[in-house]
Amino acid sequence: MTKILPVIMCGGAGTRVWPESRETLPKQFIPLVGERSTFQTAIATLADEAFDRPVVISNADYRFLVTDQLAAIGAAADIVLEPMRRDSAAAVAVAAGIAARRSPQQIVVVLAADHVVRDPQGLVALCKKAAAAAADGLIVTLGVKPDNPATGYGYIRPGERIAGDVAELEAFVEKPDRETAQRYMDAGYLWNSGNFIFRADVMQEEIAHFEPAISEAAEKA
Repeated sequence: MTKILPVIMCGGAGTRVWPESRETLPKQFIPLVGERSTFQTAIATLADEAFDRPVVISNADYRFLVTDQLAAIGAAADIVLEPMRRDSAAAVAVAAGIAARRSPQQIVVVLAADHVVRDPQGLVALCKKAAAAAADGLIVTLGVKPDNPATGYGYIRPGERIAGDVAELEAFVEKPDRETAQRYMDAGYLWNSGNFIFRADVMQEEIAHFEPAISEAAEKA
C-alpha cells in the first residue's frame, strides 16, 4: 500500500499567543506542553510506518528553526520555504502539487504545526481512517469536539454519516461571538482544526476551480 504523504504547515507568526510567541520564535516552535515544541510533536506523531518522509512548509525566516528542531529529535524532512508569508490555501496547493508529481492518487495529510496533540496514537488512527475516505475522492477535515464555547476557532457542522467516524460536512462557519459559539456547541458543531486529508488530483481540481490564481502560482513553485 502506498504510504500517506504528511505535510506540516509551520509558517505562521503565532501572534495570538504573544508575548510567549513572537515573530522571531512563533508558537509552533515553543514547548507549550512538555519538552518538545508542537512542531516537533507533529513530526514525531507522523513517524508511524503508514506515513512517508514528511514535507515541511514554512516561512524562509524560520528555516534555521525548522532544521535545528528537526535535528534535535533526530528527524528528517523535505523542506519548502515560502519567500513571504501566505495563507494555508497556498500551502495546501503546493502540497497537492508535490504529491501529484509522485502520483495523482497520492494521499496527503496536511497538519498545522501549532496543535497540542494529547493523543498521538489516536490522531494517527484518525488520519488512517480519513485517508481511506480520501482515496474514494473525498476531501476530509478533522473536527474537534469543543469543550467550551471558544470564539477563537471556526466551526463546522457535521451532517449525515458516510461511514464510521466520517460524516458529510454541511457548513463551515467563521469565528463566532460567545453566544453564537455556545449555540453551535449545543447543536453539535465541531471546531475546525484546519487539518485536511485528500487525494492530490482531487485537491488540485478544487483549487483550480475555486482559486485559479493560487493554482497557477503553486504550479510554478
